[in-house]
Amino acid sequence: MPSKITIEVSDVVYQLLEVLTKGEHAPRSVEEVVGILVDHAQQGVYRPGAWERQWLEQVFFDEWQQFLEPGDPYGRPDCDRVFQRPRASSESNSVPRG
Repeated sequence: MPSKITIEVSDVVYQLLEVLTKGEHAPRSVEEVVGILVDHAQQGVYRPGAWERQWLEQVFFDEWQQFLEPGDPYGRPDCDRVFQRPRASSESNSVPRG
């Protein structure tokens, strides 16, 4: 069963994201825009050479990468040298906040 995330945004943020639904090849809803953003973010996490990785590094810096290990998070064979997945022990290695 997939995990579910619920977010609330202000009317202004919604209107700004809604601009991305305009155009012939645009997503049809703000929900679809958010889904596309989430898809690109997850690609940046597991694909080291992807443009999305650079985008995530600009937004979140690069500390989070220490919690990845070689391997495909989707379990595809022969991808250990191409992709990265969360380390099994990443929760115990979390960086203290404060």
